[in-house]
Amino acid sequence: MTLPGTGTELSTIARGTAVVVATMFLISCGDDATVATTPEPDACSGNIVDRSSEVTPIHDPAIAKEGDTYYIYSSSPLASFYTSPDMRTWTRAGQVFDQFPPWVTEVLPNPDHIGAPDIVFYRDRWVMYYQSHIGGTCNAGMAYATNVTLDPTDPRYQWVDSGLVLRSTPLFENLDLICGVDDVWYNAIDPHLFVDDDGRPWLVFGSTLGGLFLVEIDPVTLRPTQHPRDFVILAARDLLQEDPIIEAPYIIRRDGYYYLFLSHNSCCQGAETKYKILVGRSKNLAGPYVDRDGVSLLEEGGTVLIEREGSLIGTGHADVYSEDGTDWLVHHAYDAENGYEPVLNIRQLVWADDGWPAACNADG
Repeated sequence: MTLPGTGTELSTIARGTAVVVATMFLISCGDDATVATTPEPDACSGNIVDRSSEVTPIHDPAIAKEGDTYYIYSSSPLASFYTSPDMRTWTRAGQVFDQFPPWVTEVLPNPDHIGAPDIVFYRDRWVMYYQSHIGGTCNAGMAYATNVTLDPTDPRYQWVDSGLVLRSTPLFENLDLICGVDDVWYNAIDPHLFVDDDGRPWLVFGSTLGGLFLVEIDPVTLRPTQHPRDFVILAARDLLQEDPIIEAPYIIRRDGYYYLFLSHNSCCQGAETKYKILVGRSKNLAGPYVDRDGVSLLEEGGTVLIEREGSLIGTGHADVYSEDGTDWLVHHAYDAENGYEPVLNIRQLVWADDGWPAACNADG
């Protein structure tokens, strides 16, 4: 079996409304975008969400803003979403789908979720990439749905599904832990879309098998333009170790670097959960990415941003939202004092003089 190789230098990236800096938010959303005041950050003291509001069960959160309203999209049976006026107090507002899109039930036996939503405003519409897979396997697929508005009270509100975009299927009979297409190993989950300065879209995805991948996609169809053998590997781990999980890629660009946020280790393991958020950076979108100590993300590298805060353990699946000069790390964690329920976390990111981020954490 072969794995994709490294890629060439790519152009500068900026990701729409859900990432990078406030100026890029305005460029991506266009003249119709309305930006309200970002909540004042606490003195770098940790998670700002109001735990008395509806912030659980939220898993693999993705954040966006339209008008004066913030939106969080979560893995759930049919992609639940939540709204907030201030990023602190949240209310469950509905679900993206009333039933599974046709492709899900056509290619996956007994599907049970819409997972890892990623929400971006691209050109004249909102694009939500998502995935579904069979738990404990790499039998997976991803797709995207579009909408002209996130406001469910708007008469124009309607999610239109694209159908299957990328699929990973077992490569050997009766072995559903080695998947991909042809002779390429990969796992078609955890999609993340961002757009370069020329409006050129790219897709980052992946989990464990093969690692995390960068894929060129068509600006109209938003589907890969390359054969999987030409996908670029950004980060990977040794599959022979006890817990080789690597997943949930997310990239922002800041001060000439691309920062790749990712998660290591298995989620959802109760007291044994060691899920955590790490980061690496590169001068080029295609890598190589290294951590603060110069260790490659292809060789177990990654600078830890956060592992826990008090009873909240197993932090993971990072999103980054930037507004009015403040960067926020959005992720989930599991509450060890409440049955390890998944809880939304939003905390400020601060940046050292050498350009590396740190997550505000009440535990220090």
